[in-house]
Amino acid sequence: MPSRRIIAIWFPYMGAERILRKTQHNPEEPIIIVAKKAQSEIITSISAVAQYKGLFVGQSLRDASAICTRLFVQTQNSYAETQFLKGICRWSSKFSPWVASEGNSGLIMDITGCSHLFGGENEMIAQILLAYDKLNLTAKIGCADTVGAAWALSRYSEKTLQNYRNGDAIEQEARATRSRSAKRSFKDISNNLKISKSNKYFVAPPGKIRQSISNFPVAALRLEIQTQNTLAQLGLRQIGDIINQPRASLNRRFGLSLLKRVDQALGNLPEPISPLQPELNFGVRISFPDPIGLKPDIIAGLDRILDRLCSNLKKKTLGAQKILLQAFRTDNTIGSIEVGLAQSSNSFKHIRDLIIIKLDDLDVQFGIDILRLEATRTEVLTKYKHVGHVLVGERNKSRTEKNKNPENLISKLGARIGLENIIRLHPAKSNIPEKTYTMLSAAWSEPAKKWQKPKSYRPVQLWTPEIINAPDKPNPLSEFKWRGKIWYITESYGPERISPEWWLDEPKWRSGVRDYWFVQCATGDRLWIYYAHGALMSSGWFCQGKFA
Repeated sequence: MPSRRIIAIWFPYMGAERILRKTQHNPEEPIIIVAKKAQSEIITSISAVAQYKGLFVGQSLRDASAICTRLFVQTQNSYAETQFLKGICRWSSKFSPWVASEGNSGLIMDITGCSHLFGGENEMIAQILLAYDKLNLTAKIGCADTVGAAWALSRYSEKTLQNYRNGDAIEQEARATRSRSAKRSFKDISNNLKISKSNKYFVAPPGKIRQSISNFPVAALRLEIQTQNTLAQLGLRQIGDIINQPRASLNRRFGLSLLKRVDQALGNLPEPISPLQPELNFGVRISFPDPIGLKPDIIAGLDRILDRLCSNLKKKTLGAQKILLQAFRTDNTIGSIEVGLAQSSNSFKHIRDLIIIKLDDLDVQFGIDILRLEATRTEVLTKYKHVGHVLVGERNKSRTEKNKNPENLISKLGARIGLENIIRLHPAKSNIPEKTYTMLSAAWSEPAKKWQKPKSYRPVQLWTPEIINAPDKPNPLSEFKWRGKIWYITESYGPERISPEWWLDEPKWRSGVRDYWFVQCATGDRLWIYYAHGALMSSGWFCQGKFA
């Protein structure tokens, strides 16, 4: 069985070349794409001409303008770039059925069993590059046995060959060593690396992963920036330096993430490829002859496209969980609002009410040319639901008709404050007072069906224990000082002893075993106080709750 062969395709100028294809701008003029980060504009993509003039990704627009005065600047449209990459991914499936997008500017292609159809790996890669050239896209390709090695070859092979250091480097060797070193030509470098190189692609022979990537920088392992900086401080700047280190020490210092990337690159750990699956697209749009900006006009356009969206969802027996409304403005920018539903729905009125609540957040600026509405997340709605007793079904039906469904309320509240800010309490198995419940998102959880009755009374309000001034003795109190005043006790019930969970080190329970008391004060307040017997922390009296 032939070994697995992977191709990694990198588009170093994808963002700028997408704009170049769209605007037909002069390719001889530098093109940069910028995005706002904090208080400055940072370059996210550049053209080849801009790179030749000294610009780079991550540079601020202010510095780039100082280096090159004539720049064609465009604002980044991340959504358009993502859709553009998905289109390239689908188009590239004519070379191999197993193609997936990688990051924001790359593809991963499994060509196992496909290369012979094109006359071999080199011929196949040459045809892929020729096809991308016809699309006016610059591509760099790496081919190896693993995804990690192919990714490294596509992005770092050219730099490694250009910066390859041998014995002829004046600053590298001592004088005596330089005098005895043999002169090596550039052709010997590719033989040492065992990589067949060309201008835009690099192919590592099967079974030669270690030799192919050993001289690459550690960034070729797809590590985090912090890990790369730490490795550089330790003198581990190349992949070969990491491979030769003991795995136990690397694991203690950097965790499993570093070893995982090394194993994936060398083929010791599988790294599956998830090809781009055809998706059901529930999106509708409307174009206007003239830009609009008034809220009534936007609502009128929304009504026309929302009716079509709900009809499409009903045909597939689906309900929308998330709705995305996009407004394509006259200055080629996009404003958007997103609405989440607590319960999937394809009701026109329900979805319309939620979108109108957030419509004021939509910035129209100079006007809107196109409105687009998409159900980004959907769920199957069963046509028939078992409701049990007939009376129960009628009660649920009447509640829905009266719009008293709690899911509708959660959706409307979520449109204002966010679904993640609405919680629902569920019972938890614990004797610790503050751990008898757990908090879940109300939008994605069902109501609690049964709460276990506590063995004794519990307060309706719980707060963080507050120290009260009282004698440091476990005897019942007659009075105590708390929150700046003296409280006189008329009745006391207790104690109820609660021990901490010994298998956990809870900082709040380091005061040891607690004796809880229900006390009735002369003011009518009924409080829940306890005496902590002391452990790692000193003993004392505390107040933790209040009864109704």
